[in-house]
Amino acid sequence: MPTALRKSKGFDNLSDFCTLSDFAAVIGISKATAYRMADQGRIPCIRLGKRIILSKNHLKQWIDAEIGFEIQSTTMEDIENG
Repeated sequence: MPTALRKSKGFDNLSDFCTLSDFAAVIGISKATAYRMADQGRIPCIRLGKRIILSKNHLKQWIDAEIGFEIQSTTMEDIENG
């Protein structure tokens, strides 16, 4: 896992395509839970052989649909301007 992702664990820091481990760290679930959800078809993912790849854009759409509103990205400028 990239060091920057481990330190910040923010959705905005996910690469365009990521692993289930990266996704699990960002949303605060175990890797086992993430793999179980993927196996059950509950997470939008791409299977490449034994690898499971997640698209950040598809994850965002899935999360938006699950919680009923859009995730907004926050920048330091947004925080500073209140």
